[in-house]
Parts: sequence; structure tokens; C-alpha cells
Amino acid sequence: MQGISLSKCNSSMVGHNEQEHTNLAQSIPRVIAINVGGYYFETKLSTLTKDKDSMLAAMFSGRHELDTDSEGRYFIDRDGTYFKEILNYLRDSTQLPNADRALEVYKEAQFYQIQGLIDTLDRFSNVFAHKLEEAKKSKLGSDFEKWQQQIITCAQNKSLQNLTSTSKVSLLSQEDHKKVMECGDCIGPHAHNLVVSKPATQGVVHHQETFDYVQRRFRETDLVVCILSNADMKMFISITEADLKNNGYCVSFREEKIRCKNVKLHYGIGKEECRFNVTEHVVEFEW
Repeated sequence: MQGISLSKCNSSMVGHNEQEHTNLAQSIPRVIAINVGGYYFETKLSTLTKDKDSMLAAMFSGRHELDTDSEGRYFIDRDGTYFKEILNYLRDSTQLPNADRALEVYKEAQFYQIQGLIDTLDRFSNVFAHKLEEAKKSKLGSDFEKWQQQIITCAQNKSLQNLTSTSKVSLLSQEDHKKVMECGDCIGPHAHNLVVSKPATQGVVHHQETFDYVQRRFRETDLVVCILSNADMKMFISITEADLKNNGYCVSFREEKIRCKNVKLHYGIGKEECRFNVTEHVVEFEW
């Protein structure tokens, strides 16, 4: 039996694929009915393919077989709430969404990869605020969401354990946790003499605690330690408070400052303060 040459086989396959693409392209009408997650639209094929680098242009290029619904409309399995704004921009690039819808339209533009709309919406205030928030989260690293979940889980476990409708969780930065666990001798003649300052209804209240007590408390309680510097910890707390409240949690945050008040006198002409100073972040949930 005489074999078929590889070059002829490949040529045949290429020809078949090209013919298949041609048939698909020819089957797409010039005016298209679309079902985007239950929202119905009609538009021109030229509108959907206007941005050549977009996902929509790729979908309706004729290179792909598209799903249709029971009425024959092309189906996109995505929430179509903001698709009207996407279409309006493709029809006329001066048609932009209202400011209160800009952020959600921006996210849809990212999904459909419509770069012109993305660049335009970048200038909207709420879109820029969103990008800034995302940049901050990115700076905090990949464990950001894990620490947030630890806080929630720890608070829920405490309430279930104690059968209480409120619970508190303490957070320390890695920097401050190391100070507490590895702290050496005080610069003064005695052991660390700690003062804890916490916010009250009127002003700030102060009380004294021994270093051993503080160290033991942090060892024996459920403590969330974030692998962050003190500067980044402030950013993490700010973002986490906003995220939790936006997600419907009834939560409050406060700082408790713990410092050593000992000083070392230098020949009666000066003094050096002990550098032991940490910030405990307390998160209180109400369920």
C-alpha cells in the first residue's frame, strides 16, 4: 500500500481548518442578538469586533464556535448588568458611564479586554481609588487575605467557645512580636516597667503591667502575627477595617500602646529612654 505523504496530509488539514473558519465566519450575521447572562441585546457584528484586540472581537471573529440560547441568541455566560455601557462605548467612544457605575464598568472592560475604555475610565475618581487600594494590597504581599481570614476565624472560634456575641482578636506586626518574645535587658537598672495606653470614652487611660505578664499573655492567647513591618502594618489595618465593614461585619479597631517608661541617666546631665515600644491592634467583633 502506498503511503500518503506528510506534506499532503498537513496541507489537507490546513485547508480543512481554513474552510471551517470561513464557514463559521460566514454563519455570523451582520446584526447579532446576544444573551449576556439573561440580558438581551442587539447590535452589529462590526460593533462587537471594533476593538480588534478585545475578547469580543476574538469571540465573534469566526474562529470559534459560539454557544446559543434556546432562541438562537449568542450566549455569553457573564452578568450582563453593565454590558449596555460596554456596547455604547464600542458604538461611540464618547458614550461613557455615569460616575456611580464607572468602577463596575471598568471591571467589565478589563474582563472583555477593551483597552481604550480601560484607559478612559482610569481617570474617574472611584476607579483610581480602586486601583490605589489594589496597589496597596499588592504591596502587602500574597498573605494579605490569609491574615484577614485568620482574624475572622479566630474571632468566630472565640465566640463559639465562650458562647458570647462579642469577641476580640489581637494583632501584632512581626517586628513588634519579635520585640516582645526576644526582648533583652532594659537600659535602666531594673526590669522593664511597662505602661499600657488605650483609648477610652474620654481621652486615653494608662495602666502598668509587668513585662513577664505581657509576654505570657501574647504566648497564651490566640494572636495573629502579620509578617509585616510596623509601617506596612498600619496600611494593613486600615484596609482590613474597610474590607470587613464593606463585607457587613460589625467590627471596631483600636490601638493599645505598650512601652517601657524606664530611663537611664547620664551623669545627671541627660537621660536615655528605653526603646521598648510596641503597638497591639485589637479587633472587636459583634455578632
